[in-house]
Amino acid sequence: MDQERPQHEKIRFRRDEITDLGTFPSACRVPPLGQASIGRGFRILSRLFAGLVAFVLLAAVLVYLVGASGIGADRLRAEAETALEKLAGVDVNVAVGPARITLDGSSFIALQVSDVSLKTSDGKPMADAGRVRFGVRLFPLLWGDVRLTSARISDARIVVAAMPSGGDWTAGLRNADGLIDPEKLSAAVFGNINHALDAVREDSLRRIDLRNVEFVLPETGAIKLVKITDATVVQSGPGGMQFSSKADIDGRTLTVAATATRDIAAHRVTALDASVDLDDTGAAAAGKLGPVALKLTGSEGFGVNAARLTAALSSTGSVLELGTRGLLAADVDINATLVAGSNKVQVDRLLLKTGRSTFDFAGSIGPKPASGAVGEEPSYRYDLTSDGSSLAPSESPEPALTFLARIAGVYNTVSHKLVAEQIALRSAGSGEVLGTAAVAFVDGKVPGINLAFNIHDMQVSHVKQLWPWFSARNARLWVLANLFGGRVVDANLQFQVVPGRLGNGVPLSADEVFGRFQIEGSRFDTAGRIPPIRDAVGVVGFHGNDVDISLSSGTVYMPSGRTVAASNGTLTVKAANRPPVVGALDIDVDGDASAVAELASYEPINAMRHVGILPEDLSGSVTGHVKADIPLQSGVDSSKLDWLVSLDYTGMSLAKPFEGQVVTDADGSITVDPEKAVISAKALLNGIPAELDLIEPLRDEGPARSRKVALVLDDKIRAAAMPGLKPLLAGT
Repeated sequence: MDQERPQHEKIRFRRDEITDLGTFPSACRVPPLGQASIGRGFRILSRLFAGLVAFVLLAAVLVYLVGASGIGADRLRAEAETALEKLAGVDVNVAVGPARITLDGSSFIALQVSDVSLKTSDGKPMADAGRVRFGVRLFPLLWGDVRLTSARISDARIVVAAMPSGGDWTAGLRNADGLIDPEKLSAAVFGNINHALDAVREDSLRRIDLRNVEFVLPETGAIKLVKITDATVVQSGPGGMQFSSKADIDGRTLTVAATATRDIAAHRVTALDASVDLDDTGAAAAGKLGPVALKLTGSEGFGVNAARLTAALSSTGSVLELGTRGLLAADVDINATLVAGSNKVQVDRLLLKTGRSTFDFAGSIGPKPASGAVGEEPSYRYDLTSDGSSLAPSESPEPALTFLARIAGVYNTVSHKLVAEQIALRSAGSGEVLGTAAVAFVDGKVPGINLAFNIHDMQVSHVKQLWPWFSARNARLWVLANLFGGRVVDANLQFQVVPGRLGNGVPLSADEVFGRFQIEGSRFDTAGRIPPIRDAVGVVGFHGNDVDISLSSGTVYMPSGRTVAASNGTLTVKAANRPPVVGALDIDVDGDASAVAELASYEPINAMRHVGILPEDLSGSVTGHVKADIPLQSGVDSSKLDWLVSLDYTGMSLAKPFEGQVVTDADGSITVDPEKAVISAKALLNGIPAELDLIEPLRDEGPARSRKVALVLDDKIRAAAMPGLKPLLAGT
């Protein structure tokens, strides 16, 4: 059978129906484990990045369109002026230059204005800024609504005196008497923190930056200019903020870091934590303030819990210049607490360290309530106590004095006088000091000082430590170096100088500084090689630069073991502030002849070197009087000093012959001065009674040598000494 063959047909495939053979499973290799998921992740990230780039490009186009259309330059300037007025916080006249929309690093879109000027309502310049930039929310801006999220002020100069209370920022802290009120101080601190929190809340500005901003302070202050290098206030959470700042103050860097949070519902600050650091200048100076660190913490009161502020201030390496008295270095630490309602600042600790001395006090300071008395001045009162301070002046050889103390008084704000109405100090044992003090401050002058101290039954070593360094310096240095041991039975010290008097080059007079110390059982060091006077009872007094020491009794102990009793002595020093410093010694002595001779043999007197008799050659009893000019500083020519030794002796004998004669049982006197030695005596010469009158010159310009010797012979003595004369002589 014939069959009909089927006809061939052309089949056409559209392009989208053709499949690449390389896509079939048989043509693909099996990928390693995990590579497929990594590839998918990479493609997703690539698409996200591409979308982000597209969004940025779109935003940039929108910024351009916004700046070129919907919101004009006048609208932008008006919004900028309104924002600046809110930042100023008062009514000001604002003038701005060109305004434009730009990209911003923190808020993406920013409103920037240049050449900003703020003036007070009466036309006084308040601030000038080269550039001010406000961060703007993007989507509200697209609808024509300008909402600010941040502010940055750059290259600005702000006049503090033109700001509200800029002339006296403390005016709002004072009470009706013009005193700083602790209650207002606490309220002001937390009020300003709340104001700052309001400024950076979520629905307003969230960030404020300052760059290169200068604050010009009033001319009356010690600091004229503060330059803010970098400062930021930023909102941290619904009720918190952070603040950081770096500034330059007179060449010193000031760094501030602070955080604050508050209860949004109660609108109160729950935590404040701030630190302020002022660095060192890095250069040595005669007088300077060392690095300062301040820590401030606190919280705002609510209900029964009162508002509390705690401050910790420390400074190290500060130096106070004292003129001719050198430099005083000190470290200071202060811890203080302010509790609302207490009307005072509680000083938890006031620690001052200088040299070997440490002053550790605690107490309180606050405004003094008015009593209504006639002529009463507004004043602050203070009360500080110490239960463990130590005092050890650098010039003193004594060990440190540990003492308890209380200082209480007032500061009068009208007369600018700091008054210590009560000063009480107690050392180990029963010793105590009671006194008062006042310091008067006058602009442009050194303060005036009035001190009055009374001392009762205190160790000499303790009194030496307490003598103020600025009072009768030369008398104080002499006492520090030459008086040791014993007790001060009674003493008083007064120092009275008017403002501008100290340091004017004129020595203090006897009416300006004077004191008197009654001592017992002390040791006086004199001068030269003269041994000190021990077990001394006497009085040390000074008036201005004159020192008078009177000795009722005492004992001089020689290195040989001999002793001489001293009494009715005085040492007078006139003009101790002018070299050479020489004291006039006048003292009675009593003792064995050998001991007195040894005493008179020491420099600067050395009277016995001219007589040629050694102390060990003498025996008997001697009383006498010594007057001598005693050098109290080195470098004094002893040949020009005057002295006089007058001795009365009884029963004195010489162990060795004197000019060939044996002298025994002598009663008489010897007077020695720089020019001569005069001896008058009744003695036995070789066993024969004799009357002696001798003058021995000690200098070339002295008197002529004289020898007058009269032998007193009766029949008995003549018969024994000269038997050959018995037939020829009779009688005495």
